[in-house]
Amino acid sequence: MKTSIYNLFINLYRIKRDGIIGSYYSTLRSLSSTTPSPLNLDDVKKVLVVAPHPDDDVLGCGGTLFVLKERGYYGETIFLTNGKKSGAVESDEISTTRRNEALKGSEKLGIKKSHFLGYHDFRLKPDKNAVNFVLSRLNEIKPDMVFTPFFMENHSDHRATAKILALAANQYNGDFLCCCYELWSTLIPNYIVDITPFMERKISAIKCHESQTNETDLIDLARGLNRYRAIVSGQPFQYAEAFFAVSKKKYISLSAQFKK
Repeated sequence: MKTSIYNLFINLYRIKRDGIIGSYYSTLRSLSSTTPSPLNLDDVKKVLVVAPHPDDDVLGCGGTLFVLKERGYYGETIFLTNGKKSGAVESDEISTTRRNEALKGSEKLGIKKSHFLGYHDFRLKPDKNAVNFVLSRLNEIKPDMVFTPFFMENHSDHRATAKILALAANQYNGDFLCCCYELWSTLIPNYIVDITPFMERKISAIKCHESQTNETDLIDLARGLNRYRAIVSGQPFQYAEAFFAVSKKKYISLSAQFKK
């Protein structure tokens, strides 16, 4: 009996999952060809980065932020979790270390303000306080572009972050381009950014997160992913960051299909 109920829920999950993936692919086809286009950053003056954990910002869109830094952009980052649970260890000391590392990395990226909401790792939910804080920054900054994890990322905190942004955006009267970045799950991008001249600067910013690079080879991860994106882009780049970029309205619509 228990096995039958379990299988029923698994099948319902798969139906829902496949429907969401189908909608994502349908949206992608309607926006562009299968080859991603270079993302136009010419009119981007103000940026908000929404990151689940300290270091997700530089890994997901650090190269693009360096491009914008050269153009004199204004940027803020919201780090939603405290980074306290690092590997098998959980402590306040790690949380403090990761906060300091994030501040150093943000400074390199040209970020003017960093906000730390302090939620626990792996327990992030789209609660009212998180949504209201993101909404407050949207109202204050009025960004041209917002970076967030892809809403189908294989990490619960990343999916929750994407949902938090969607709920805040739904209450925001302005408009912006939403750029979903990839981290632990690759996406099918519709836009890319050439970060070749800034790859070493991105690596330098990643190195600020020493507590994490000691556990995982984040530098190799970034080089490999960004090199792969350049090769398959069809563009003469050495390194590139890839995004699924859509309007605020479309992002809200896609996110609404997720329960989490």
